Amino acid sequence: MQQLMSEPLWDEGLSSFLYGEYAKREAPLTLEDLRGFANENAVRIGDILETLFLMSIYGEWKYTDASGAEQELDEEALNELYAKGRLTDKDLEAFSGIWQPV
Repeated sequence: MQQLMSEPLWDEGLSSFLYGEYAKREAPLTLEDLRGFANENAVRIGDILETLFLMSIYGEWKYTDASGAEQELDEEALNELYAKGRLTDKDLEAFSGIWQPV
């Protein structure tokens, strides 16, 4: 019997928005896209990245770095990212690749 999760692991509103933007653009999402979404919608870029990280960890999305190599993301990497507190531009540079659904 399949067990259902009582609460989503990530922000469902952001998840739906990101899927919609991916479908509308018919292209992977870039860091510049994510920054634009954050500014247009008054959402922290960190919240968007957290949602993408979690969706990647659980096999819904994937991240490909700027050199074209798909990166496996895990909870340890997410925890390291947030150990610094609020994300800076330097932190975001590590994610200058593309995000897309699997």
